[in-house]
Amino acid sequence: MLGDLSAAYLIRAGNTQNARDLLEAITSAEHALAVEPKSRVARFNLALGLDWLGLNGQARNAWTQYLSIDSTSGWAEEARNRLRALAADVTPATPPAAGASAAQVRAYAAGSPQEARLHGWDHLLGEWGEAVLGGDTERAGDRLRQAQALGDALVQRGGDATLAEAVHSIRAPSGERAATHALARAHVAYARGQTAYYDVEYTAARAHFARVLAIRPPSPQLRSWAGLFHAAMLAQDGELDQAERVLRPLVRSDTLRYPALAGRSSWVLGAVLLRDGRYEKALQAAEDGVRLLGRAGEAEHQGGAQYVAADAQFYLGATLAAHGAAHRALVALRQYRHSIWLLNSLAVAARTAEADGFPAAAVRLQNERVELAERIAHPARVAEARLGRARLLAAAGMHAQARADIEASQPLVWSLHPGNPRTWLETELRFARADLYGVRNPAAAAANLDSVLTTTGGSLTAPRRLRVRVRRAETRLALGNVPGATSDLDTASLLLAQERDAIARTELRGSLLEAARGVFDRLAMLRVAAGDTTGALRYLERGRTSFGPTGRGRAGAVEERWRTQPGEVAVAYALVSDTLLVWTVADTSVRLMRQTVDRASLVRSIEEVRASLERGDEAAGVRPALAALYDRLVAPLEARLGGNTTLVLVADGELASVPFSALYDDRRGRYLLEAHSLRYAGSLQDATRTREGGPSQGGRTLLVADPAFEPRVHPGLSRLPGARLEVDSIAPTYPNRVVLADSGAGRGVLETAFARATVVHFAGHAVFDDQRPERSYLVLAPERGATSRGSLTAAEMEDLPLGHVDLFVLSACQTLRSRSGRSGGFAGFAGALLDAGAGGVVGSLWRVDDRLTTPLMIEFHRAYRRSGDGPRALREAQLRLLRSSDPSLRSPAAWAGFRYAGN
Repeated sequence: MLGDLSAAYLIRAGNTQNARDLLEAITSAEHALAVEPKSRVARFNLALGLDWLGLNGQARNAWTQYLSIDSTSGWAEEARNRLRALAADVTPATPPAAGASAAQVRAYAAGSPQEARLHGWDHLLGEWGEAVLGGDTERAGDRLRQAQALGDALVQRGGDATLAEAVHSIRAPSGERAATHALARAHVAYARGQTAYYDVEYTAARAHFARVLAIRPPSPQLRSWAGLFHAAMLAQDGELDQAERVLRPLVRSDTLRYPALAGRSSWVLGAVLLRDGRYEKALQAAEDGVRLLGRAGEAEHQGGAQYVAADAQFYLGATLAAHGAAHRALVALRQYRHSIWLLNSLAVAARTAEADGFPAAAVRLQNERVELAERIAHPARVAEARLGRARLLAAAGMHAQARADIEASQPLVWSLHPGNPRTWLETELRFARADLYGVRNPAAAAANLDSVLTTTGGSLTAPRRLRVRVRRAETRLALGNVPGATSDLDTASLLLAQERDAIARTELRGSLLEAARGVFDRLAMLRVAAGDTTGALRYLERGRTSFGPTGRGRAGAVEERWRTQPGEVAVAYALVSDTLLVWTVADTSVRLMRQTVDRASLVRSIEEVRASLERGDEAAGVRPALAALYDRLVAPLEARLGGNTTLVLVADGELASVPFSALYDDRRGRYLLEAHSLRYAGSLQDATRTREGGPSQGGRTLLVADPAFEPRVHPGLSRLPGARLEVDSIAPTYPNRVVLADSGAGRGVLETAFARATVVHFAGHAVFDDQRPERSYLVLAPERGATSRGSLTAAEMEDLPLGHVDLFVLSACQTLRSRSGRSGGFAGFAGALLDAGAGGVVGSLWRVDDRLTTPLMIEFHRAYRRSGDGPRALREAQLRLLRSSDPSLRSPAAWAGFRYAGN
């Protein structure tokens, strides 16, 4: 079964290009082999997964192991074919020799544009400079002719023109000896700087590139390339502001004539911004580099820029996107077996795999990295790879192997010259020791982390600062130093807030906070242990404020005190490991209930209840499970909730999918809905905020019914005739209304209609994306000549001007669906609409039955038309169904799937 599961993941990876599925496939195959080491299915699928992932060395070993148990079948023949394809590494093309024909030079430049440009810049022009300074006119002329031939060939293929123009700058002085000698000295210094750079002698490289700039040679292209690499060396030494100032003008180079220069500058700028913790801007710069270097035909460098994009996605918390970007880098670089960018791509892929719960796959990625580093045989590369693997081995409890990697790395680090990369690797060495010591020797771990925080020279980047603070907090907790741990986590929290506030895109802002959930959880639990009820809640709120209607740029502020509206009690839930925390806020009084729970059992109960209601089970069948959840989640709070109050619910992660309105009080024989009106909020801050200006006066009602989508674009969907009946039934409630239906419900006309609506009701298809909620979308009709293919995503909704919309009803499936994380149900449609300014959103938790939805919506709109109060109107409509003579309408399956979120 595990072997077949691995095959299923491989098939889906091929269909969807989801790199995470390759890790799932590898993990399932390894689990199968743990059960049956001679399983042909598992051996084959493991090898195929490693092959597709781009791990040539690991794949070679896996195919060889497969052939050891099967050498005769058709599978064995495929294994041999794949092994032959991996047997020989691709070696770079040899540069054309002096006297090569023009056709040979053009062929080399066309087939290897990166190597051609580097050969011209790093070797030929450097040798020209040495020949000029040594008085060797013949050799100088030969090297210049070869460089010109390569430069012209690159221009002819539409590649980078800097080499050709550098040669032109050399020829321009027309016998002016001083200018020619200045160019010669500068080119020699540049070539030596490149040699030092690739030998990881960054201090020497910085000095050489600085010398080029000091000479101020009469060659704009030479000054640009020297400035680029000098900026890279500045960044290595932590001088990020100065590096950025140098790079910004280079990024704006003419991208048509100089795509390699502009692309490499964007790539390095992305790396600088990444080190500074500006992840979203780093991502944009790196992606620009990927595009431009692809245009230049520089595949290896394009892969290098791609790994920076993957790193930025990782630190933004966009794990699925990071998997994809890292995989693209590995595939692009797999033939460049001596590339340092391949080593870096493997490091990013391993880090992402580890963070996403694939420790064995992460070790395989690091094994590949160590193998390649040892082939390159530079001590800095080997030490970095081994230390990266040591951290993973220590986390997996393989302490002897981790210690062996650390001990092997230590003399390699000490053999390096002072400065970078030695300073950087000494920091990595301390990190690895801290991970090895862990909680077994927290004093030693803390001592290593203390020394990391005092490191200078640029090795303590923004991502590292965050990581070391969290790790030291853990060691301080193990030592019983609660104030010290709190201080470290406070600092980590502030770092996260700074990063979040600099991110404009909703999906990136949200994913960063999801990734940082553990920091806020630790802080909250520390305050709970100290008896600081309000302080604990405040820390959790820091992790929630990105998901409600906070508006861009205001996400970091958290109220010092909360005050609920008269007649309301706010209830904030958080499930932290095996502890259920529930705060109640009435007026300004904050109280906490804490209980230990079986987390797995609670989450399973929630999922089973949700599944039962989605299936439409009868009330009697699901009521015992609803009663059990009531006893866990509501009964302990009853004394604090009062009578006839509105409950404002803030529910985290797995608890966000609890159908609270249907929780059943077995002692009193009633649903929670019968005792309280309910509304939902993404954070307590949002729950207690009053909407500016209050409800809008007048305005139109926009009713959207069953958009006529393009079946080829949405092949799994069918039309919804019940949606049109629903809208036709609601329409008489609103005299001033606009109805958009069928082919008239396109995106353009819809956005125009939004501008004049105070109430919007959408009855159609909604597609929810579990992995990337911001990509969830409403299905619309296509429009002739429009670029839109008939959809409106949650991320795009955030940009709509909806400040005048009091109510937005999404009568579609799973529009308030939740996922496990701090965002709860506010990572998709609801959060986007509220962030765009809508006063309230009514949406569904599960796939709702059209036949049951229509009666609820009719009753809801009638009640809303009378009161203008969304939560009250929804409760009134739900109670009407609950008291109906129709048994199918009385079941919670008919009315509990919808909830109101917002003001």
